[in-house]
Amino acid sequence: MDIDYREPRFATPICTVKDVADLVGMPLDTVQTWAGQRASRRQMITRVPQGHRGWPSVPLVGLVEANTLRTLREMLAPSEVEAAAAWIRQKYDAPFALANKRLVTDGAYAYVRENPSDLYRVSTQQRAFVEVLEEHLEPLVFEDDDYPVAFEVRIPGVSIDPRFNAGRMPFIRNRVPVFAVLGSLAGGDSVDEVMQQYGLTMQEVAAVDEHREWAAAAA
Repeated sequence: MDIDYREPRFATPICTVKDVADLVGMPLDTVQTWAGQRASRRQMITRVPQGHRGWPSVPLVGLVEANTLRTLREMLAPSEVEAAAAWIRQKYDAPFALANKRLVTDGAYAYVRENPSDLYRVSTQQRAFVEVLEEHLEPLVFEDDDYPVAFEVRIPGVSIDPRFNAGRMPFIRNRVPVFAVLGSLAGGDSVDEVMQQYGLTMQEVAAVDEHREWAAAAA
């Protein structure tokens, strides 16, 4: 299958490095290192540097790569995480190997099975290693080409999808942007008014309200 790597999921920046750190649950310093903003290690997540400080520079695949690296980091020393990333890219000749569903699951398992000497410090059994990697795929929505098209966030039914709202978080079922719901709530609209205005359920509006502080920074 031919893949157009100029698609928004590969080429359009939708997150800042700080956003990525928050979304994958890692310290900002660590993600800055992965993003090539620290001199100690080479860049390991995809970025499209912008001309203005503070603008988004990480496309969807970069966010997913960071999510994968977070998972690998739970089992490997930082130097081995870097080696793991390089090994997967080289073995599968894929520019975004760490963001590919097939390579992350089967590839990671083969990585343990076929090259035990490279991963002898992994503290879990092979089956447990695969299960951990499968768990990390849960927030991801994949296309038929095994690359992700969306990243589901902590608000149920909401995702980051570069195909809609310029990558700003919408509800999956009707593409209503979260920032619009937040604006209505902040403006004093009642839950019933927000429900009617945007065609949302009470549970959906309540979920946004519950995560209002986080969503205000991330949406």
